[in-house]
Amino acid sequence: METSKFISMTRWLLGGLLVAAVSLFSASASAQQKTRVALASSSVNYAPYFIGIEKGYYKEEGFDIEIVKATGAASTAALLSGDIPYSTSGAAAMSAAMKGAPVKLIFFPWDRPTFQIWSTTPAIKTMQDLKGKSIGIQARGDTFEIALRMALMANKMDPNSIGYTALGYGSGRFATIMSGSLPAAMISRVDVEKLREMGALDRGHMVYDMYDAIRMPLTSLAVPDALIKKDRERVKAFTRASIKAFRYAQVFKEQTIDIVTKYNEGNASRDVVAENYEDVIATKSENGTVPVSAMEIEIAVRGQIMEIPPDKLPKVEKIFDLSMAEEVNKELDASGWKPTP
Repeated sequence: METSKFISMTRWLLGGLLVAAVSLFSASASAQQKTRVALASSSVNYAPYFIGIEKGYYKEEGFDIEIVKATGAASTAALLSGDIPYSTSGAAAMSAAMKGAPVKLIFFPWDRPTFQIWSTTPAIKTMQDLKGKSIGIQARGDTFEIALRMALMANKMDPNSIGYTALGYGSGRFATIMSGSLPAAMISRVDVEKLREMGALDRGHMVYDMYDAIRMPLTSLAVPDALIKKDRERVKAFTRASIKAFRYAQVFKEQTIDIVTKYNEGNASRDVVAENYEDVIATKSENGTVPVSAMEIEIAVRGQIMEIPPDKLPKVEKIFDLSMAEEVNKELDASGWKPTP
């Protein structure tokens, strides 16, 4: 072969290999799609999403995650407009779904509320003693109210036999509880420790702990119906990464605390995160899913709040789709997948 021809052919082959390499690189880069995920806070409740980023579970599935901090109302609005494909404000998304919004709840890391009812009124000792009284919650129609209604029903009481007073969030709610101006109020276990340090519970007592009595979906993952219909495998891939991270959080305590502390960016110390971890991890669901009975109760209670007649309530499958989470769990178990530090 002539030298000139050999050089030409070599250049042609090298050029082809270079084009192929560039094409492969471009394909790999494009596979990492920027994906926005709405979170309401940086608490341990959202640990699976932080872990999924840090451990590369989302990256393995082709997701480049951008966290967007937003309230439940804002993230649900963004979900419905198509601005955000994934929201972790399940309570707000479910309320929208109850009104016919095309969204589905697909993953539930936690299903036990860490809420307690406390009172500074000596005469209030049982749930029955709350009848006719006004109870302080965070906001009307929120997770606090839903859990309280479930607790009343569990004690064979009419959920409308008490009053619900919205106290808001943060220090304003604590001030009302400390003043004792209401007969009773709902607080979380984390709130209990904060209020105890402030001396607000010195003359108070716990009336009811919901942890062992109530099951309800918490910080669940919501997605638009259209996204599932358009690319179910893509949604399943996101679910797979989330469930891997959820399993990691249950096994590696110290690493999870470190990761959540990092994402708190100084807003919460490691000690506070560690304390929160113990409460949250105890509420873990069964592999990121919840029983049908829990879904039905949730729909029924929300129907009460929204004044939807029982015969008009949506079916479970209209709001929940756990098929992808169930498939992922079976596949991970069959493959023997285990999280590593």
